[in-house]
Amino acid sequence: MKRAILFVFLALSVSPGFAQESCNRECLKAFITQYLKAMVAHDPKALTLAPNTRFTENTKTLPLGEGLWKEATGLQSYRQDFLDVREGQAASHVIVEANGNPIMLAVRLKIANNKISEIETMVTRNRTDGAIFSPENLKQPQAAMNVVPTAAQKMSRAELIRIAEFYPTGLKVGGSFDAVKAPFAPDAYRIENGRGMAGASQTNIGSQRIMAHPDVS
Repeated sequence: MKRAILFVFLALSVSPGFAQESCNRECLKAFITQYLKAMVAHDPKALTLAPNTRFTENTKTLPLGEGLWKEATGLQSYRQDFLDVREGQAASHVIVEANGNPIMLAVRLKIANNKISEIETMVTRNRTDGAIFSPENLKQPQAAMNVVPTAAQKMSRAELIRIAEFYPTGLKVGGSFDAVKAPFAPDAYRIENGRGMAGASQTNIGSQRIMAHPDVS
């Protein structure tokens, strides 16, 4: 479960300050596409990089081109982007192929002056990396993850972050998400590494028993 937990932080990571030049949603999405294509082609020089760009895989700093870059041979259809224009950050959850084997990749890019300055990745290759590992279930993004809210439905950025933080807080405390009074909607669901864990016809996500994850910080 650790890989899934860390992906929450990839998607919510915030670097101080604003991007020096604006990169809109399409621009951020294009940087994710550029990264994935360069990785599969094993060609780091195809990226638009800032000086001293830092690359990490599973929290370890590596030379760009190492790790999954040496293994990747293709991309499957699943790709869910998370784009933060204000902070100049783009994250994505992708299924990568390595010689026919599916690998889960979570990647976060920091964009400044239209160049990539940070590359943070979490890679789950098999059940050794993640006890729950069902990439065969991830074919297309969930429709609910890409709903564009109306103006009346939108909340402030601060409120969105406040609500999102209930999830890692609940994981850290353990027991159940009800223990931290997480405000889940009645139809909330949870998918972990491709496997449905709560919601729909399964256990209620708020009352479901969860083990404590004290390393979440």
